[in-house]
Amino acid sequence: MKLPPLLSRYISKNFFLAFVATLLVLMALILLFDTIELLRRSASKDYMTFGDVLNLGLLKLPQMVPLILPFSILIASLITFYKLSRTNELVIARSAGLSVWNFLMPVFIVVFLIGLFNVTLFNPFSTSMQQKFETVEGIKFKKNNNVSWTSKGLWLREKKGEEPVIIHADSVRQIGEDLHLYGVSVLELTATESLKRQIEAPEGLLKNNELTIYQGLSFNEVGEKIEVSNLVFPSDLSLEKIMQTFNEPESFSIWKLPGFIHMLDDAGFSSVRHRMYFYSLIASIFYLLAMVFIAAVFSLSPNQRSGNTLIKITGAVLSGFILFFLSRLTFAFGSSGSLPVILAAFGPSIVVIFVSATALLHLEDG
Repeated sequence: MKLPPLLSRYISKNFFLAFVATLLVLMALILLFDTIELLRRSASKDYMTFGDVLNLGLLKLPQMVPLILPFSILIASLITFYKLSRTNELVIARSAGLSVWNFLMPVFIVVFLIGLFNVTLFNPFSTSMQQKFETVEGIKFKKNNNVSWTSKGLWLREKKGEEPVIIHADSVRQIGEDLHLYGVSVLELTATESLKRQIEAPEGLLKNNELTIYQGLSFNEVGEKIEVSNLVFPSDLSLEKIMQTFNEPESFSIWKLPGFIHMLDDAGFSSVRHRMYFYSLIASIFYLLAMVFIAAVFSLSPNQRSGNTLIKITGAVLSGFILFFLSRLTFAFGSSGSLPVILAAFGPSIVVIFVSATALLHLEDG
């Protein structure tokens, strides 16, 4: 029997309101704890005001939403299903010939749309806020970021005594333990950061904590051009340190990840972690649906009014945490290459969905 549109809208509305309320409460708690932590870190910074701390907390908040989103879905599902059970609405609907799948379909549709919105629209927004947070945090807490990888190439910042050296490469390629740089520009600055010398070269090599420029052109502060060869710049940066900057796929939105993965592959770097993160973003929709299945197993029992409500809620929350830790575990295995990335991303959610669906069929058949 098909679920009447009015009942479908009623279930969808109840679930969505419960979801928004739960999400707002969890976001408020996270903002509170983050603000307290930032206040602790800024205690010795006399120049930082409470407004600066609150601004940092708000910039960081969007990147925390995907972490609490599954539990918001789980709690909202439990609230919705238990509310329908407590008011005997499920009993009346079942007596009219409606199955458990009829009740779940409106929630599935809403959760699917929430997951789609999170992946396609909210993810780019949270990534943008994360980049702003890191920029403001670096300024306020005086952090130095010596390596930056952008769509325009690789940027390195070194210091020779008190004089900064900025190195830019249009493209790079890893060959063994060596990093070859192509389209190299080196800017040597004075202690006051005015231009001292600029070097342009078609190729350079970063090896054994040294950057070697084989052949290029040097321009001084007045623009005089001199041919140079075999210039060596001592460097504190190694290939390992540079590669560590690539291990933050969370700083890229889902729309930019495929292009960056292609760039890493072309440069000879491993893109496993970034591919794992990309597929986990897509799989997050199934992760949210799995949370609905877990809630349904524990709250849509035909004998819901027989008691043990607290035990069932505890079981649902515990199952949600098990799925969370299982997903984190397979993510780690996938990022290390121990598991195929697609299996690691989709596996836990799909398994939980099938197991929960089997349990619901068993409950439905009595």
